[in-house]
Amino acid sequence: ETQTPASAPAGKANPAMSDATTKCSAGEENDRIKYATSSMKGFRDEMEDALTAVLDLDGYSSTSFFGVYDGHGGADVALYCSRQFHIELTKEPDYGNNLRTALEHVYFRIDKKLKRSDEWKREPADPPVNRTLKNLLRAALCEERYVPPLQEGTTACVALIRGNQIIVGNIGDSRCVLSRNGQANDLSTDHKPDLQQERERIVRAGGQVTRDENPQRDITGRLVSVDLGIHRIGGKLAISRAIGDFQFKKNKALSPAEQIVTCSPDIRTVDITDDTEFLIIASDGIWDVKSSQEAVDFVRQRLQSGETDLRAICERLLDSCLGRRMSDNMSVIVVQFKAGARANPTATAEARADEIEVNIEVGQSSSANVEGGQPSNGNEDDDGSVNGCIGCFGRLDMFEAGED
Repeated sequence: ETQTPASAPAGKANPAMSDATTKCSAGEENDRIKYATSSMKGFRDEMEDALTAVLDLDGYSSTSFFGVYDGHGGADVALYCSRQFHIELTKEPDYGNNLRTALEHVYFRIDKKLKRSDEWKREPADPPVNRTLKNLLRAALCEERYVPPLQEGTTACVALIRGNQIIVGNIGDSRCVLSRNGQANDLSTDHKPDLQQERERIVRAGGQVTRDENPQRDITGRLVSVDLGIHRIGGKLAISRAIGDFQFKKNKALSPAEQIVTCSPDIRTVDITDDTEFLIIASDGIWDVKSSQEAVDFVRQRLQSGETDLRAICERLLDSCLGRRMSDNMSVIVVQFKAGARANPTATAEARADEIEVNIEVGQSSSANVEGGQPSNGNEDDDGSVNGCIGCFGRLDMFEAGED
């Protein structure tokens, strides 16, 4: 495992990442689940993937969080989401009692923050207070008008585990797959412009879907045929849902969910059962090479052969995709459910009721606790969290949760 310092220029091909096969991997476990992450730049000039893994998101509800963010047009938005998405999630009023609704709302919340504030831009040398003062001074002296990320954005594929449920939210073409007894079950949909539902929304909002054309010529230069490639929005964007990309969100007559490119997520909830084996959450650098079933087979075969190091399995999965028709960035999280991972529903409900009662007695309801600031363990170095740094994926301190 090779990790470059967190101070290395993010998004740039630094020496430690110059090798396409250099990886940054991590992993941890608790009594119910075990996870590993691994990322590789591939043959791209820059690393634009980011990921986050937090075993205990808030310190009281036994909620685990896993997210993969595949950036395009730059790395900043993906990195911002990897550091802030889960913190914003804990601020949602429904976080404690309706996680599905909270997850849906946070996609719009984080997109709105990008539209209104430039805190997504990387300025790692400045503490939050200094950065805010700098922005105010810049605006006062230059009367600079803030411009949100017009041509930069990210996918966001997020999986939450609480009690006996897995809740998955997704926009874009990163993907979450569940293995049940070796059978791959897609828990997300790849949002591409050529899907009927996506195309209809795009056209209603005033956009258009085009297709790449690749001319084929003979040795004399004569045009022989034209091969049709991938579908794009306006000849540019190859996904139809994303955080950021505000050049496609300008129709003031439409809601955020109705824009050419929307941040509205698909949400799916499934129960953890005795045949629930593992999750794979990965960027499209994996899925452009392997089908969901092929990826599940790859991981399951190694688990059944006695391999216990999930990090090694993740790294081998990345290696198996390198150079096979694709040279994209690749990031993967594998979450393995241990034997007996299915929680006792009665015990879980009683524990949650006890926690709420204690909070009320001390004057801190669950929603007040997360609304007022950062979650109890959400930004501690020893909380079991892994944050993906663009270009190095080293461990990072998260943004202050109170930095709005």
